Amino acid sequence: MRIPRVALIWACLAGLMTSAGACQSSVTPSAAPATTTRTTQSPSASLAVANPTPSAAPTTKRPTPHPSATVTARRPAPAPKPAAPKPAPPKPAPPKPAPPTPPGCAVPWGLTARQVVLVDAHGSGATIRACERSGSRYLQVLGPYAGHVGTKGVSWSKVEGDMHTPAGVFPLRNGFGVNRNPGLGAGSWLRVDSLDVWVDDPESAFYNTHQRLPVDGRWDSAERLQLSPAYNYVQVIGYNEARTPYRGSAIFLHVDQGRGTAGCVSLPTAALLSVMRWERAGAVIAITP
Repeated sequence: MRIPRVALIWACLAGLMTSAGACQSSVTPSAAPATTTRTTQSPSASLAVANPTPSAAPTTKRPTPHPSATVTARRPAPAPKPAAPKPAPPKPAPPKPAPPTPPGCAVPWGLTARQVVLVDAHGSGATIRACERSGSRYLQVLGPYAGHVGTKGVSWSKVEGDMHTPAGVFPLRNGFGVNRNPGLGAGSWLRVDSLDVWVDDPESAFYNTHQRLPVDGRWDSAERLQLSPAYNYVQVIGYNEARTPYRGSAIFLHVDQGRGTAGCVSLPTAALLSVMRWERAGAVIAITP
């Protein structure tokens, strides 16, 4: 009797067969088709498939959390950097103030000269300004300076040797001095020595003029011009240019000695040089009591 193959396999698995060899011999068919080849699994392999060993615990898959239940720690977003402040637009420069208008000069009426040295006397003292014409008026450009006039003040009736300074408007002429020319702008310059004099003899034909020694009987009285410091810098004031006898002579603008003069006008050295350098041809001096 021929046992079916399926039944034989199950019998082996169930332990009905007592020997592996019987199972093998019974399983092998006697007449297997030539064209069919089957692979026979060993009992151990079959058992491994049919009855998995208890030690092989089934793999437990962890439940995948729902996306909504997942909490993800997020870093706080970095604070935005403050924008760099825009540079303030440059403030417009304030308008430059207009230069102050120089004070006016109260020169004598009728003057037309471009430059005037104005002498306002008060006793033997004087306030002296350099004034320049601007349109129809005169403006102060130098000073005021403190200076001196004659010991007895200013007079409209000057007399030789009276210690007065003549009042009026007179031209400013050439300069001279113990020192060299400081830059006089109104005329030439003479550097004097011991032979230079100014004749003050009203009876002389050379009255009120510059001369050189020796006298040779030409005058009885003359003022030496090499006189320091008063005559370090001197400018001739064009007074009594007609050389009228006894009307006065040797009226100069010179270095101040801190006191009244014999009839001249005086200024401190720095002020005197400033005035001399400012002057141009045609400058005048106006002396008022």
